[in-house]
Amino acid sequence: MARVLVTGASGFIGRHVAMQLSRDGYAVRATGRDAGRLASLGRYAQTVRADLATDPLDALVDGCTAVVHCAALSSPWGRAEAFALANVEATARLLAAAARTGVARFVHLGSPSIYFRFADQYDLDESFQPPRRWITAYARSKWQSEQLVRGADCGRLHTVILRPRAVFGDGDQAILPRLLAVAGSGRFPLIHAGRARIDITPVESAVHAIGQALQAGPASRGRAYNISNGTPVQVRALVQSLFEQLQMQVRLVPVPRALAVALAGAAELAAHCRPGRPEPRLTRYGVGVLGYSQTLDIRAARRDLGYAPALSIDAALARFAHAWHAGRSA
Repeated sequence: MARVLVTGASGFIGRHVAMQLSRDGYAVRATGRDAGRLASLGRYAQTVRADLATDPLDALVDGCTAVVHCAALSSPWGRAEAFALANVEATARLLAAAARTGVARFVHLGSPSIYFRFADQYDLDESFQPPRRWITAYARSKWQSEQLVRGADCGRLHTVILRPRAVFGDGDQAILPRLLAVAGSGRFPLIHAGRARIDITPVESAVHAIGQALQAGPASRGRAYNISNGTPVQVRALVQSLFEQLQMQVRLVPVPRALAVALAGAAELAAHCRPGRPEPRLTRYGVGVLGYSQTLDIRAARRDLGYAPALSIDAALARFAHAWHAGRSA
């Protein structure tokens, strides 16, 4: 039986990956930094608490035929040094351990945040030139980690990079819960009147793509692939559907795009002046991802990985709403 190491298994995507690979017949070794959340995976995986940036890794990787690297520090705000350690140094150490222990396949989760610009962008393919100035340290660190993974593809080690866009679902703490937190007041600022078109990805589709990447042929070696559901949605339609599913009465308040970006910039400047530089409630990146269109071309993933979305967006929103209500009533 093939054994797969899943990193970041105490987090949202990694947890789903560990459970699904176990159901698919893999022996799973799951690692993360939250011992409590790892313990709940006991029926699906052998669990090992570890910090990829500092702990010895050879024993963690030894005996595994593949690694699925989901672990990352993901935030629109934070110190560059923290992102470099968690996302770049940890990836470099994990790749080195994989090479030393004879791992055959390394699937790495990159991020479409690298594409971000203050401009509408449609049908972006995987070709990419880094900007002269990054909007977030997170995006820069994810590009740097991708470069390491691409460079490690040689000999026995076959590497694949996936860039899943806006993954949401049961256990998500970053995408839909942030929208709901803003809507808690009964009002939701709709940047650019919600006209931006964006791609989002049910976690079930992202997990399916990972499973396909573990089996993909030689054409996928060292390549990056966009992953989404391939059905862009308008922000207004997305939030309306979300609020309807959750039976929330929320007033949508149009906000000009330029004004929202300016207010976020002022909030960031103020945060830089505070002790510890706490994350402001409004960031330029947060404004940008809802105010500017960004859609992805996923034809390469369909061609090389045999990828197809596993769940429709409407069905995924309904599933999220059910889990949300169940969690609040528990």
